[in-house]
Amino acid sequence: MSRFKRSMPAFNATSSADIAFILLLFFLISGSLSSKTGIYRRLLPDTSEAKLKKKIDIEERNFITFSIDENNAIFMENEPVKLYEIRDIAEKFIANPENSDYLPEKKEIEIPELGLVSVTPHAVINFEISRKASYQTYISVLGELTAAYDDLRNELANKRFDKSFERLSEDQQAAIREAYPFRISEKELSGKEALNE
Repeated sequence: MSRFKRSMPAFNATSSADIAFILLLFFLISGSLSSKTGIYRRLLPDTSEAKLKKKIDIEERNFITFSIDENNAIFMENEPVKLYEIRDIAEKFIANPENSDYLPEKKEIEIPELGLVSVTPHAVINFEISRKASYQTYISVLGELTAAYDDLRNELANKRFDKSFERLSEDQQAAIREAYPFRISEKELSGKEALNE
């Protein structure tokens, strides 16, 4: 007795592929990518510390150095520091709130939108990194230095405009940036310099 065999119909995957493609397009178009991720930096030409001091005519008191060695140890002027200490040190250096003789010199300047402001126009943070240092340590230290500027800008914005820096108009933000310009000079530590520390 012969058995009747049913043949399975072929599955047409074209429509499934079309639906998957349409869903992919929908999520790509309707989703948003956060524009506040990453680190925004303009790379500067390679300059040595001596050239930088000569170019901007920086006195010793207007210059501070943070460095990361090949073992991810963090130093300020060759003295070991902890990551959590960096922000306070940088803020004190940048603002010089008590007009100390060993910190950057303060000057009164007129800034549109702000009026007369006491600032440290020549304060520069030198950031030296060993090539063998981890990326995580580099990002953490740079984050603390950036946060120092952010804190000072927010403090001045709240003092002058009763708003956070992010809520200010573009002109007001530009005025705050002029009072606290972001001045961090990055440099790679060479093998000899790393050994001399």
